[in-house]
Amino acid sequence: MKESSKDKNSTMYCITDEMLVNERSLKNQYRHIVDATNIVSKTDIHGVITYVNSKFIEISGYSKKELIGKHHNILRNPDIDASFFKELWETIKSKQVWNGAITNVHKNGSRYTVEASIFPILDAKGDIVEYIAIRHDITKLQELNDEINALHSYDLQQQHIAREKLEMGIANDFNESESKILYAPSDILSGDFYSLYKGEDGSRFLYIIDGQGHGISPALTVFAVSSIMNQLVKKVINLQELTDQLFPAIKPFLGEIEQLSYTMIKISSDSKKLFYASAGMYPFLIKEKGLKIKEVKANNIPFMNFSQVPKVTELDIKGAESILLYSDGLVEHENRELNIFSPQNLILEPNLIESANGSMSAMKLEDDVTLLYLKI
Repeated sequence: MKESSKDKNSTMYCITDEMLVNERSLKNQYRHIVDATNIVSKTDIHGVITYVNSKFIEISGYSKKELIGKHHNILRNPDIDASFFKELWETIKSKQVWNGAITNVHKNGSRYTVEASIFPILDAKGDIVEYIAIRHDITKLQELNDEINALHSYDLQQQHIAREKLEMGIANDFNESESKILYAPSDILSGDFYSLYKGEDGSRFLYIIDGQGHGISPALTVFAVSSIMNQLVKKVINLQELTDQLFPAIKPFLGEIEQLSYTMIKISSDSKKLFYASAGMYPFLIKEKGLKIKEVKANNIPFMNFSQVPKVTELDIKGAESILLYSDGLVEHENRELNIFSPQNLILEPNLIESANGSMSAMKLEDDVTLLYLKI
């Protein structure tokens, strides 16, 4: 039997009605899922609350009756600058979604923080009719983050205090016309240490110690070694005597894998002889008359807890004009802008050292940079 048009329309109507029922059921399930897992509220275009779910009531401390019809600023944190909310409203009024963290005030005065997304809801004409906000409670996460930031701030503060104390052990007996220093630590606590001394007899002594690694351990090691050295410098007659007493004394400060690179130099009172012990460092430079530069290579191995007392080498420097020693950070960076500050350029043009100091201190280098320039 042929189906009538009336039967067809009736069948189509029943299917459409079933689809609407299913769609309504799905929407209710979606809303239940959102409500069960999120903090939800709706406001009119003026920010007056028109709907809150149970999680919103729970986290705010207010009852539904106390919230509905009130402006959303009932929860506003007075510590937040008004510009924050100005930017929020400008965003959603322009029909864009606003995302961000907000700290609100609970009814009892305590604070809670939520990660929020605020959506403008549009009618068929594209006009905003209301706003819906979906939030997640991140109060505990924010508190943990605040604790971490506070600990980090305290740690930095203590490192700055420690650095000030450590740098009190750095000595320089020379004025700016006699010496120039470049000191650019990569961390607050540097693994490099140095000092320059004038002897009562007119001799001069200078050194750089470069501790392996970064952070507190190498900084404390080089400080301890420098403290011992700074005491011995005033008591010994020559560099060999200093190394004979120094290295047995500092072995207890070194761990199994810790090592120290160093360059120690003593210039005789008549400026004709130079005595040095160097290990693990790039060659130090001696500028002779004219533009001639002599490179002096290390003559020992880096000092470790099993090392022997280093040997001292004597050089004839009669007629030399200046000397330059430096740690590896000066040449082992990968910044091409700093290539102009090569050791050879700096000993030929010592006025560049001040510019190098400013440039390297402003950059985040991977290693500490220390340079000592001394007129002979």
